[in-house]
Amino acid sequence: MLNADCLDICHEIQDRRLSNVGKIYLAMAPKPAAAAAPTPPAAGAAPPAGAAAAAAAKGKPGAAPPTKPKPRWRIPLKVGWIFLGIFAFICFCVLVTTAFLFYKMNKEKESPLDQPMDKLRTAMATGLRNNDLMTENPMKVAEEVTNLPQHIADAENLYNERKVKYQNLFKKGAKSSGGWKLFGKNLYYVSKGKKTWYDAENFCMSRDAHLASILTDEEQTYITSQLTTPAWIGLTDESEEGNWEWTDGSRLITQYWSAGNPNSWENYGDSEEDCASIIPSSREKNWSECNCHELHSWVCKESLDTGEL
Repeated sequence: MLNADCLDICHEIQDRRLSNVGKIYLAMAPKPAAAAAPTPPAAGAAPPAGAAAAAAAKGKPGAAPPTKPKPRWRIPLKVGWIFLGIFAFICFCVLVTTAFLFYKMNKEKESPLDQPMDKLRTAMATGLRNNDLMTENPMKVAEEVTNLPQHIADAENLYNERKVKYQNLFKKGAKSSGGWKLFGKNLYYVSKGKKTWYDAENFCMSRDAHLASILTDEEQTYITSQLTTPAWIGLTDESEEGNWEWTDGSRLITQYWSAGNPNSWENYGDSEEDCASIIPSSREKNWSECNCHELHSWVCKESLDTGEL
């Protein structure tokens, strides 16, 4: 019995100790912060979403929904294009004015040598017959000026050459009254007497001419029409048998040999038929190979083709 009472007393003491320890622990533990009181909404501010929902649930009218912010002020598109056009026009006017002023300033700065240079260009272009000098740069004109002595010398030489040609023409013109006849650009002389081919060529050469060369159909027809008897022309193969040449150096272009002419060396052996004559006839081909020592009339020819005068 005594033991049971002792046990109860011990348990009671232990419970009190534990109770006191718990109180001490609670007293020493930090106190939780007090809940913040809800702040009233500012005037004009929207109520919290929860409050609005609660108010709606209780049948109270909720606050108005938030409105979108108004956009900033904008320029109408048409007005913008108008301003852009005005700005572009102003820029264009400024550009034109600047270009005009630049041109005027450059024009006013012309060199005092420009006017004399223009006169020099004109004189050089006229004297040298070179219109390109009117637009050439001053260096090119100056180069032509330094070449003037050579240009003058060339002009004098050309003048002397043309002077000689004119004098020759006047001399040849006087021949027309002495039996010479003009056809095309040549003078022709048809003899009245007869000579060998060699003497006839010498006669023509003494008159600054040669026995006639025939280079065209028209010339062949004309010379034939002037003849009444066979006449020597300036064609020979004396230098090389079969190689016919004109004495005035002309190239043998066309040939008007009659049938059987010229004779070949194989058929006639060592023949002296090295000279050509024209036998007047109605036939176009009337050249004949003859002995150069035969006596015939002759035709001299002198060219008037003196080139550019």
